[in-house]
Amino acid sequence: MRRRSPIPLAALVAWAAATTACLAVALADPVRDLRHPAVTGSAAVTVGWMLLAWAAMAVRTDRVARGLWTLGLAALGVHLVLAFWLAHGWSHAAAVEHVREVGGSGAGIVVNYLFALVWAADVVWWWAAPAGHARRPRWVGALLHGFLAFVVVNATVVFGPAERRVAYALALGLVAALAWLRRSESHLGTS
Repeated sequence: MRRRSPIPLAALVAWAAATTACLAVALADPVRDLRHPAVTGSAAVTVGWMLLAWAAMAVRTDRVARGLWTLGLAALGVHLVLAFWLAHGWSHAAAVEHVREVGGSGAGIVVNYLFALVWAADVVWWWAAPAGHARRPRWVGALLHGFLAFVVVNATVVFGPAERRVAYALALGLVAALAWLRRSESHLGTS
């Protein structure tokens, strides 16, 4: 009998711990603040799961990568709830105004919503039709992940603290290197 990888359970426990920590910070000091630690922390947790998932996708395309990708989306859901609660007081108008103030256009909020929808659609596709997801044209995956990476980079520059910019840039570089190495190996027939 094939032994199942413990990674999904470990990932689920880690996700639950990170989410619980963000919620505990939110509940300990539920004041409205655009830079509330629960909001910035949940954003970092979301990007962390996204980067872990991308790294897993760069070296494998199995249930581990899909599980990490799903946990990343769930982390985004937690971040959105915390951001609307603590940063925007459940006001869409306040969220639009904040995006306008820091990004120059309130219409930028649509990109945030599109980001969540694209990620959610990919997760649903991967769970509903894993074989179809695996056979999708390479350009579809590149466009999807390129868009998501573009939004993460821009959101980090616009909303994120400076120290995260360097960390995310290094992590994205590592993920890109892993993907490039895997693709190089597959072209050489060594995978």
